[in-house]
Amino acid sequence: MMKQAQQLQKQMMKLQEEIEASTVEHSSGGGAVRVVVTGKMIVQSIEIDPGAVDPNDVEMLQDL
Repeated sequence: MMKQAQQLQKQMMKLQEEIEASTVEHSSGGGAVRVVVTGKMIVQSIEIDPGAVDPNDVEMLQDL
């Protein structure tokens, strides 16, 4: 029983390392905004299509 618990703990640690090494990318607004986040939940980058930015309509950009 103890050996199984140790194996399970090793598997969990390995999965955690894999998750932390991964990145997730998501787009919104038809691709106008793209965000990349690491497995440690750190925002790696945010890209905004310049064509989506209207200085007279900041609320629309905030909604993206």
